[in-house]
Amino acid sequence: MSIGEQEVEGLWLPIVSDILGCKIGSGKILIGLYEPATHWLSFILTLASTVLLQGHAVNIATTSTSPREIRGTLSRMIINKKPEVATRLTISDFYTWQLGRKSDEAESVEGLSIAKMNVGFVEQTKGSTELDFVVWDNLSAFMRYNEERLFTQWLDRFVAYLRETKGIRLWSFVKRSHSDALYAYLESVADGIIELDYRENAGVLEHLVRVKSMKGMSHPTDWRRLAINSDGFMQLCK
Repeated sequence: MSIGEQEVEGLWLPIVSDILGCKIGSGKILIGLYEPATHWLSFILTLASTVLLQGHAVNIATTSTSPREIRGTLSRMIINKKPEVATRLTISDFYTWQLGRKSDEAESVEGLSIAKMNVGFVEQTKGSTELDFVVWDNLSAFMRYNEERLFTQWLDRFVAYLRETKGIRLWSFVKRSHSDALYAYLESVADGIIELDYRENAGVLEHLVRVKSMKGMSHPTDWRRLAINSDGFMQLCK
């Protein structure tokens, strides 16, 4: 860092920061758009595991993946090697209620109805001020239970509240599953858009990532190839 420059307050998110060449500033809200066949779960767990290893507090909100699978994958990736990171991880369980069972997680819900979740909104969100990185595995799941207008109104409240917190949020949505109006809304409220896709090359599927937008800075927008190892870590291909 040269004289006169200030250290950016935020987090180094692997892959994303590798592309940008800088940290993601505190308080940023990112939208992740992904094709269903991509390794989105591996992508977000790669980010989460790295932030945990940096000594930060991480929350994973899961709607389409069981908390057991989340913890199992993270154990293979880092927790078995660095047990102390488990104390900095919390999981918000939006999944188990779908199985008709009671969740073992400290944070859970009994449905994805936005109307019900609006009750006690401040109480539900006050703990998020202490979190450094929060990522949802699939917010598109909410749209199976809620009308789009109500969902965006609920998200508006979250955006207004989270702007005052220090953490970085990554909200995940499946591509080609919602209206053009919803995707336009998401891009308008987000500070950055991260996309995962794939293409066939010589009969082999290649997984790709790009930073579609990151407001307030110039950056590359080309597609970059991703590799995944046996532990589930993803990284940019050289």
